Amino acid sequence: MSYEIYRLIHFVGLFTLFFAFGSLFTGDKSTKAAAMGHGIGLLLMLLGGFGMQAKVKAAYLASYGSAFPTWLILKVVIWLILGGCMVLAKRRIIKGATAWILIIGLGLASAYLALNKPAFGNQPAAAVTAPAVAQ
Repeated sequence: MSYEIYRLIHFVGLFTLFFAFGSLFTGDKSTKAAAMGHGIGLLLMLLGGFGMQAKVKAAYLASYGSAFPTWLILKVVIWLILGGCMVLAKRRIIKGATAWILIIGLGLASAYLALNKPAFGNQPAAAVTAPAVAQ
């Protein structure tokens, strides 16, 4: 599949996940459909994200010196936290404005990482393997 298809899958998963969170945090009790939407959204995001990573692995190696640069690892951590937010929502540990700020903040952090792809100290493969030249 092409990079664009994986990107579309990733965005459909994102929309499904946030729709499920909206249902979880606004209702009096969690529903089975919201829990299913949460799981399906996470699965689609993972499938699309790793599909995109596989398509541009060579470019990441050249740009960051690693197929999994730091920003990508941080996105996986955010994905794990979003997965754990389901437990927080079902047990009503977080609710109201706190829940919305947490979920939107995680979404914004993930979007920032995806758009800017910051290096966070990663160096291109050429810079890592090139020996220092004494003058």
